[in-house]
Amino acid sequence: MDIRHESPSAKQYIDLRIKANMGAKKLSNVECALENSIFVVSVWEGSQLIGFGRIVGDRGISYVVSDIMVDSEYQGKGIGKAIMKEIDDYLELNTDEDAYTILLAKKPADKLYTKFNFKYAEPKSCGMKRK
Repeated sequence: MDIRHESPSAKQYIDLRIKANMGAKKLSNVECALENSIFVVSVWEGSQLIGFGRIVGDRGISYVVSDIMVDSEYQGKGIGKAIMKEIDDYLELNTDEDAYTILLAKKPADKLYTKFNFKYAEPKSCGMKRK
């Protein structure tokens, strides 16, 4: 297993989304998204992308942890945790107490994120998404 801080190709990203049961995205949208990421973590087994995660945001106040995914054949082997450790290390080094870092989790993946100091927003606030 090789952890890199570089984006895969848009096609590799889409293939991983499908293998991770997250569904496909339009190629042009993926190219734009990867290009505009603040920080990426890609996990490789040889030349095969098996895990991915990224941070998007404005590099000052708002950060969003996004696209944490692991190929279904490799799930349960600590790869998601390794991705989150890299992301957590980046946030510790590059954000301060004024930063607002959020994520939207699919259950039961929310249990992983609690290990990295993410807390449920309720009852003071709630998560929302458009569409």
